[in-house]
Order: sequence, then structure tokens, then C-alpha cells
Amino acid sequence: MWRNMGLIISVEFNGQFFIFPSQIITNTTIARPDPASKNPVSEETGGLSGKPLFNLSTNVLKDMYLLTRGKIPLIGCGGISNGEDAYKKIRAGASLVQLYTAFAYEGPALIPQMKVELAECLERDGFKSIAEAIGADYR
Repeated sequence: MWRNMGLIISVEFNGQFFIFPSQIITNTTIARPDPASKNPVSEETGGLSGKPLFNLSTNVLKDMYLLTRGKIPLIGCGGISNGEDAYKKIRAGASLVQLYTAFAYEGPALIPQMKVELAECLERDGFKSIAEAIGADYR
């Protein structure tokens, strides 16, 4: 079990708690990157989430991974809707990924499918674990 407590994550494993700093990279944006900018409702105010945020948030994740030199766990979020998306966040530096919009629309059945897709991505690229893939694109 883990809980996000601001910049701290508390993890329980076999009855012991471990606490370490972390950072969620990113959540929503007020920017309207393409193709969202072409949508008629793009002029509405408020945060944008979901698939249109994927590239923007992955670039911010990569920058934070490079800035921190991979020394703190980063939680990748923003536009993740399948295992390949999660894998791209991991390769960009995420130790964990957070789902929101896709989970809200697709529900719990999304998780087992993502696990299968993520395992396929790892195997395809020769990684034995997620830990080996963290930040792989920038090491």
C-alpha cells in the first residue's frame, strides 16, 4: 500500500513502513497543445487532462528525471491510457505511474490489460523488470 503525502510516499511492505520523497509529474495543464487546441471547447477555462496531455507531460517528466539525475522517485501521469503509454512514462523516468482520466472512463478492467501490455513492452525491449527500464531513454 502506498499513500501520496505531498512530496513524500509512504510504502507498507510486510508490515513495515518506508518513507521516501517523490514528485508527481504532471497532472493537468491550462495549455491547449494540439490536437486539443483545435477542439471548439478548447476556449473553456480549466485544466486539461487525458490523452492530449501525454507528450507535454512526458517531456516535463524527462526534464525532471534529468534534473534529479534519477535520484528521487517520479510519478508519471498525464494521458496514460494503455500499457505502452505507461511504458513510455517509465522509460522517460517514472518509477510509478498514475491513472486518472482513462481509469474514470474505462474502469478497473483497464488495469489487467495494461499489465499485460506493459509486460509485452518490457520483454520486447529486453528488460527483466520495470526497475531496469526507469529512465532508459535518458541514461
